[in-house]
Amino acid sequence: MAEYLVGFAIILAFQFLGAWLHRVGVPIPGGVLGLLLFYLAMQTGLIRVKWVERAANLLLRHMVLLFVPLTVGLMEMGQLLSRQAGAIVASLLVSTAAVLVTTGLLGRWLLPQETDASGASQKAAEAGR
Repeated sequence: MAEYLVGFAIILAFQFLGAWLHRVGVPIPGGVLGLLLFYLAMQTGLIRVKWVERAANLLLRHMVLLFVPLTVGLMEMGQLLSRQAGAIVASLLVSTAAVLVTTGLLGRWLLPQETDASGASQKAAEAGR
């Protein structure tokens, strides 16, 4: 039981730290900032996985329940959503396309090019054709 409480306390501390930093002027949403700080703390060894693992697994197992209030709120806004359906669909399509293009370009830029047996890169082989 104590492992759960320690894990939840650590996770909540980073959530609250991110929210506080956002309130004092950091232009990143508090939840995202807290998650980034949590990641950095784990990478540097300040926080160990075993300290938060059980609490995180519990949250992940019951994540669907955490979306129930959001779903109920959306159902109450049905008329507003139906009036704005065109704009919502358009923004979803544009943002999805932007994410796909950005991910593809970043993947192409960051991932090493495949080489064939002679050591020539795939791009060089295609350029010679």
